[in-house]
Amino acid sequence: MDEKPIDKHIILDELNELKDLDHDYSDGRILGSMCTKAHPFAKEVYYKFLDANLGDPGLFKGTKIIENKVIESIGELLSIEKPYGNIVTGGTEANLMAMRAARNHARKYKGIVDGEIIVPQSAHFSFKKAADMLNLKIVEAKLDNYKIDVESIKQLISDKTVAIVAIAGTTELGLIDPIEEISKIAHENNIYFHVDAAFGGFSIPFLRDMGYDLPVFDFSLEGVCSITIDPHKMGLAPIPAGGIIFRKEEYLDVMAIDSPYLTVKTQSTIVGTRSGAASAATYAIMKYFGKEGYSNLIKELMVN
Repeated sequence: MDEKPIDKHIILDELNELKDLDHDYSDGRILGSMCTKAHPFAKEVYYKFLDANLGDPGLFKGTKIIENKVIESIGELLSIEKPYGNIVTGGTEANLMAMRAARNHARKYKGIVDGEIIVPQSAHFSFKKAADMLNLKIVEAKLDNYKIDVESIKQLISDKTVAIVAIAGTTELGLIDPIEEISKIAHENNIYFHVDAAFGGFSIPFLRDMGYDLPVFDFSLEGVCSITIDPHKMGLAPIPAGGIIFRKEEYLDVMAIDSPYLTVKTQSTIVGTRSGAASAATYAIMKYFGKEGYSNLIKELMVN
């Protein structure tokens, strides 16, 4: 830290020089990122809620209502009438929460203490982080034409399996695993089933509505327990704005930790202090576009 204050114009000049080193989403040079440039309206709303902390929702009751509303809106997109979940920092945190819920649920109701998670070889690296942090063993299912091999899953299920993971929009190729088949397997074996739709969640539903022959991946499948879906990827929300949606409140309950000095008794999220700006911006941009607006954007992308 400098000894004396520095004029803000000097600071801004330095920051602008450094910002010029960054690539911009509109310059045509960013090809490998799943994130998108935030819509100006979403940025405007984000700024208004910069100081809102959803980690202490009793102090920010209006912002918490907004988060609840945006979770309901995303839930509707994913075919669930009463969803539970949170807007978080991104797909990594969402996947971590899902694996923690699966581990704790299996520990409480099945007595599994040294759990395993079955993931496809195409899974996002966040599951390796989750396994490392949660003391879980990763068991990789083989791929069939770059999608998870269902027969491989059947062979890997054991009495230590706490979760099965499938992908709706793989990072490299945007492919969708045979989620309907996997859902049946998970349901029949009473195993927690998580769908990582961080990339595909804000595009697949609209593509299906437009007539594209894409498989079902959402909560209309009875075996699906949770879904990761990131508004900051194809939803045009500012970074960071990830999403984790659960079918049942009990999946949040098994992660709940006492938070005695806050305005709520327990907290289930990984992060304590959470930005309310992400929820507000996501809510605003989803209202602003609506299904029709997102469908038009997706159509333009597919045509061009």
